[in-house]
Formats: sequence, C-alpha cells, structure tokens
Amino acid sequence: MGGFRFEIIFESWRLLLQGTGIAVGVAVVSMIVAVVLGLVVVIFRLAKFWWLRWPAYAYIQFFRGTALYVFILWLFFGLTIVTGLQLGPFVAAISALAILYSAYMAEVYRSGLKAVAKGQYEAGRAIGLSTFQIYRDVIIPQAIPVIIPSAMNLFIDLLKDSSLVGVIGVADLMRVTQRLSNFHFRPFEFYTTAAVIYAIIVLFLSRVVAVRLERRFRRHQQRAVY
Repeated sequence: MGGFRFEIIFESWRLLLQGTGIAVGVAVVSMIVAVVLGLVVVIFRLAKFWWLRWPAYAYIQFFRGTALYVFILWLFFGLTIVTGLQLGPFVAAISALAILYSAYMAEVYRSGLKAVAKGQYEAGRAIGLSTFQIYRDVIIPQAIPVIIPSAMNLFIDLLKDSSLVGVIGVADLMRVTQRLSNFHFRPFEFYTTAAVIYAIIVLFLSRVVAVRLERRFRRHQQRAVY
C-alpha cells in the first residue's frame, strides 16, 4: 500500500489524456468568446455616451467581483429555475468562464489602448486620418504588444479556473481525476498527476507560446515603424 503507485497512472493514461483535452478545449473556446465579448464591452466602456459607458462599467465591476464557482452553479441550476432555460454542462461551463473573463479582458484592452500616448491620436488627426483609421493603423498596432502578455496570463488563469467545471458534470481533467481516485482509492497519485499535468501546460504556455507571440508582435511593430 505504501509508495507512489505509478502503474495505476499508466493504466489510466487514456482517461487522463481525454480529460486534459476537454479541459484545454473548454478553456480555449471560453477564451475566444471572452476575447470577442471583451472587445464589445471595452468599445462601450470607451464610448462618448454615458448610457453606453455606465452599463459597460457596471458589467466589468460586477463580473470581476463574482465568484466563478457560484456563477457556474447559478448558470447551470439557477437559470433553469428563473427562466426555464436549461443549459447543458459544456454550454454552462463555457458561458460562465467567457462572461467572467470578458470583464477582465475588457480591462486588458482598455489598459493597452490607454498605454498609447494621446499624442498619437492627435498626430493621426493632424494628417487627416479618420477615427477608424487612427485606431486601425496607429493605436491598435502599438497596443497589441501591451495586450498580448496580459491576455496570455488571463488565459493561463482561465485554464486553471476551468478545473471547477467538473462540479456540473463536465468530464474535464479534475472530474476524471476525482472518479479515478475514488475508484482506485488512491487520491494522492491521481491528484498529484493532475497537478503535474496543469503545471506542464502552464509552463508550456508561459515559456513557449507567450514568448513567441511577444517576439512576433515586436518584430511586426518594428517593421511597421521602419
């Protein structure tokens, strides 16, 4: 009974790999939706009209202060009680993650745009560019290198937070880990393995993907300048 039993991990590698794939898939889809939704929110947040700015501000503050675990349960169980609409586990999980992280993503966008000096906008106006052209050709290319690292950090956080979706029946890595540990009565081995898998994915994203993306956008920005 003593010692780390590697054999039960090797016997269960297919299930663990499947759970890992589902966890990553949920995180990727949720992040894509959050990126798009966050862009809509920040457009409203930076609008000239107060009746667009204030709802966007309230959206950001509310969802940044909402506990993800509670929100997942509310979408899956509470929404049915309130509206009669029943969301499936995957839809509820992706919706909860995307909505909460869109609020954070909106702030990432806003920080990136605000990091560009106001003189850039004024210079664009001075040479006759429209507002759309200024943002497309001047502001956004300079904001992207600021946005990318923060967005990658958000995705890493989202991936780790996706471990909560198993509570509503999504067969992600943590749900599979829980089932296997209960079946074999060996929680230490399986939860340790899950922790190692998450650590490997996070290390890969932070050290490989993020660095390459930052370098690529820096080179693109330098070519645009010169």
